[in-house]
Amino acid sequence: MPYSLCCRRALLLVSLAGCATSSPPIAGGADAPARQHPRVVVTTDPELDDANSLIRYLLYSTDFRTEGLIYASSGFHWKGDGSGKKVSVPNREYSRFGLNLCPCESWRWAADEHFIDLAVANYEQVYPNLRVHDRNYPTPAELKSKIRWGNVEFDGDISQDTPGSDLIKALLLDDEPGPVYLLAWGDKAPSRGR
Repeated sequence: MPYSLCCRRALLLVSLAGCATSSPPIAGGADAPARQHPRVVVTTDPELDDANSLIRYLLYSTDFRTEGLIYASSGFHWKGDGSGKKVSVPNREYSRFGLNLCPCESWRWAADEHFIDLAVANYEQVYPNLRVHDRNYPTPAELKSKIRWGNVEFDGDISQDTPGSDLIKALLLDDEPGPVYLLAWGDKAPSRGR
């Protein structure tokens, strides 16, 4: 089953299940204390565990202030640099666990990979239903504006600054008080620049 169809079905099923079991939201009155949501940046690769975590994150996005959704490589999946280079770190990607399997170009991302955009597009489809249960869900446009690319050419790549690393730097150096939480679901260096 294609990835986007799996994502769409999973998001729809979870949303519909929430409709059947959720209670009405508690209305906040004028005397209700203002709740500060943690500032969060998510870095994620296209593997299934991260794809599922991203769906769950979007369904709980009322509990966070999403500052970034950043594409990252993983130890098993990466984009490649387009030059035909097969190895980033000699013997790193093809000789794992004592096995010499291949030059595994099948581990490369699809040329049009955009799994975060697909997850947010699926979120957009169920957004009206989510808003019935909590008016504080971020708009799909808000989430789309937070999507950035990190270093995805090879696993562990930190060879250049990226829109993702630039966003993280800007958030860490801004004047807003409080922490910024970096959820590093992807590789060990998903969005870092030099």
